Amino acid sequence: MRRITICGVVRHVRSVSRHMSGRNATRGSMLYLSHMILPHDQLRRHLERVYAAAYPDGPDFAFIVEPTADPKHGEYTTTAAMKLGPLLKEAPRDVAQNLLAKLGPIPMLEKAEVVGPGFLNFFLKPAWLVKQADAILTDRYYGQSNIGKNRTFVVEYISANPTGPLTLANGRGAFAGEVMANLLTKTGWKVVREYYVNDIGNQVNVLAESVIRRYFQAQGIPTDYPDHCYQGDYVTELAKKLKLETMKLKDMTTIRDRIKGRVLETMLNEIKRVVEKKLKVHFDRWQRESALVTSKLDQKALTHLRAHDLLVEKDGATWFRTTAYGDDKDRVLIKQGGETTYFLSDIALRYYRFLVRGVDRELLYLGADHHGYVPRLNAAMAALGVAKQLDVAIVQMVKLMRGGQEVRMSKRAGNYVPIEDVVDEVGLDATRFFFLMHAADTHMDFNLDLAKEHSEKNPVYYVQYAHARIASLLKKVGKSATKQDVEPPHASEIRLVKLLLEQPRLIAGVAESRETQKLPFYAMELARAFHEFYTNCRVIDEGVVWSRRLTIVKATQKVLADTLAIMGVSAPTSM
Repeated sequence: MRRITICGVVRHVRSVSRHMSGRNATRGSMLYLSHMILPHDQLRRHLERVYAAAYPDGPDFAFIVEPTADPKHGEYTTTAAMKLGPLLKEAPRDVAQNLLAKLGPIPMLEKAEVVGPGFLNFFLKPAWLVKQADAILTDRYYGQSNIGKNRTFVVEYISANPTGPLTLANGRGAFAGEVMANLLTKTGWKVVREYYVNDIGNQVNVLAESVIRRYFQAQGIPTDYPDHCYQGDYVTELAKKLKLETMKLKDMTTIRDRIKGRVLETMLNEIKRVVEKKLKVHFDRWQRESALVTSKLDQKALTHLRAHDLLVEKDGATWFRTTAYGDDKDRVLIKQGGETTYFLSDIALRYYRFLVRGVDRELLYLGADHHGYVPRLNAAMAALGVAKQLDVAIVQMVKLMRGGQEVRMSKRAGNYVPIEDVVDEVGLDATRFFFLMHAADTHMDFNLDLAKEHSEKNPVYYVQYAHARIASLLKKVGKSATKQDVEPPHASEIRLVKLLLEQPRLIAGVAESRETQKLPFYAMELARAFHEFYTNCRVIDEGVVWSRRLTIVKATQKVLADTLAIMGVSAPTSM
């Protein structure tokens, strides 16, 4: 852990070099689509070679090579000897010395050394390291991998009830889900982005009743407005769009049932407008709950559970024995009187996705109030025979701050601020970036004042300015002739290229860990490294364009623009 300050944002974070670690780092590294073999992979292969030679009877071992946090310790390091020591019954330092002794000369290496209790540090030749910018620039598959092997991965996010404007938490889930879908696509999964629409049930009835009562009030018909009805001006706006023909209807229930379909579609179209036009979020499927019922998938799910002796009739209701799979109590699927629960629809949805469509994996984003829902979902997956194929991510609440004070509500939405209002005030790029800077499962304060600031204190401005600066520099270069650099690589060149080389492992690691907050911090560190390079290393010097440094600039533009694209943030060419 180290403390860094980037554009006014102080964080205690792991170096970007550690965005992917552990055994999966080794497995994933072998599936990159790039023809380029990254330095840490090359070193890992050399370690595997010398380990086999030094310890032919040694146990299988997955070597991990990671960038160092301090260039004084070289560019890369491994702690493998300290893990191998107990397995081989040797002192870790001796194991490291034995591996080093058999390493032999390697073209990329300037030197390697054993330090401390058994760290094996690698120092790369500076000229070789910065030359990797050429490969980054020309590799069309840089950053992509085939970890998913074209298997199907459903990512479900937002899925807000169609009863009101989208909230800040809905927006937070939208951006996190969209980024995860982008990452999974880059790592070889066939991704399907889905929004699940709860278009049946009592909440739809309440929405219709709320709109009808506001409609009657607007027509001058005395009508009360009970507390259970939805609050906010959006209900009145919906009522204005409603045109009721003259009908002799006996009660509210009859009117409600007659028009609730129209009210629902109007609200859903409003949600789609915000999602597609304001948030710029794309879905492949808008899966309706009613379609599951019409297709009798709920009944098919019940038949499956009954066949496995997982249903119990008790107190006039039908219960699913989720306690058989670790839940704290059994759950009702059909209430007394025959009304089904939302949980049955959720089971039917998983039945449809996994047993009918043949989906391989699912990532589901749920609101903070659904945290206790996870065990029963896991029980449903186990009962369907697809345990561990569903990952659930919880999206926590957002506190909106202006002038140091919390902004609590909106007249239009009633008792909360819609995500659309924030996007309108600070812009989509800032909204996305600020949300993504925090892990989705942690509470966050959204600083409206900072998000609107056009200075280096604003993280997204700082990152986008780096890209605009690159574009401006490349425009100045134009088609000028280049000259081969004669000076040895500057420390700023080495640091920048080393960061560029981390992007493929970052993408693969975050796609697996779901820690999307690492992307904006990587972009911030990359921007800082470029600004430092720009200050210390002249690309154009008295009319001469230095080719090595120009290549590094172009490679930086490629990686930075790609990272921003994954986050859904624009890469401006001028600011």
